[in-house]
Amino acid sequence: MNAQTPHQPTTTPPLVIMTDLDGTLLDHDTYSYAPAIPVMERLKKAGIPLMLNTSKTAAELMSLRNELENSDPYVVENGSALYLPADFLAENSAQNSGDHVHILGAVRSEILTLIQKIRVEEKFLFTGFADMEVAEVIEYTGLSESAARRAMTREFSEPLIWQDSAHQLRKFEALIANHGLRLLRGGRFVHVIGACDKGKCLQWFRNWFASADQRVPRFVALGDSQNDVAMLKTADIAVIVRSSHHEPPDLEQQSAVIITDETGPQGWATALTQILDDEQI
Repeated sequence: MNAQTPHQPTTTPPLVIMTDLDGTLLDHDTYSYAPAIPVMERLKKAGIPLMLNTSKTAAELMSLRNELENSDPYVVENGSALYLPADFLAENSAQNSGDHVHILGAVRSEILTLIQKIRVEEKFLFTGFADMEVAEVIEYTGLSESAARRAMTREFSEPLIWQDSAHQLRKFEALIANHGLRLLRGGRFVHVIGACDKGKCLQWFRNWFASADQRVPRFVALGDSQNDVAMLKTADIAVIVRSSHHEPPDLEQQSAVIITDETGPQGWATALTQILDDEQI
């Protein structure tokens, strides 16, 4: 981890693509990204960064980024931390080893200390990753053993299986908010994270480009669910990728919004192809 402020890339791209993974770039059921490969190659050839912005951990992203040959910045654990790989940065910062990590959320150890304390005090019923063995995470997520172990290497958030009433969940949410934490409702879990979201990370990158006194690229964001809304609202062009499992999220904003006809990576690829064609890239 490098604590210094990173330098900007040597050249500013015309667009930056920021995308959710599950149900967006990755098929909801098969996790395949095959339909998106030609578009990803087109982005790479044009020098347009493809930034992954996901609820996954850095460990989970490592193998996927290797598969995708993706060396662009990425965001983990629902906007909690962003990583800037050394080879993305300007040449004069290349001597810095590894990724520069910028934390926008909370550290997991602090999250665990608080939620375990109020669970005892208020008798809340929930089970977090910290309470589970690998076999239980596999049971809840359907992941393989190696994937489950990577999912458990959380640094900035704690997923919970909520086993109490809706009233108690609202009370829990209010209590953690008093300590600067927030609750994010996902498909299978509720996630306790810091005062961050996927949109704040997109804005951080926009400010980062602006601080170089260069032209700020336009940001295209793609997502499929409610926890992508902050990112979609912050983008210049928002793409809601249709899901076969739920309705598109509500998005009230003024910038351009595209809702795909196709689901998952096929919808992702079609929408980005149209945007790149329109931009003549």
